[in-house]
Amino acid sequence: AVVSTQSTGDPASIQRFFMEQVQSGEEKLGMGDTAGAVRHFASAVLHCGQGYQLLQILQSTMPPEAYKEFMEFLPKAQAKYSKTMQSKMAPKSAAQQKSAPAKSERIIAEEAVD
Repeated sequence: AVVSTQSTGDPASIQRFFMEQVQSGEEKLGMGDTAGAVRHFASAVLHCGQGYQLLQILQSTMPPEAYKEFMEFLPKAQAKYSKTMQSKMAPKSAAQQKSAPAKSERIIAEEAVD
């Protein structure tokens, strides 16, 4: 499973990314792909300044089983996100900085969904 993250701090980019994740989650849920919806909603929550409010909205709009799966997945996604962000904050050698290509961030959370 893949949980996407937005790497830039630009508020407009973050908002666009957030909306894309919510929309993708709604589409997946509508197609019956609960696992896909859960991953997109988790990405949205991780990038939302009002995560608690979004959780309340999701709880009132998602089917109970889908919300349960989401709440089971979210801590795993948060842990993976935190670990990835911490590694990005660690100092890099000059050789690592030169060899690291610029790219958008993607967090692989394979162990989060089996």
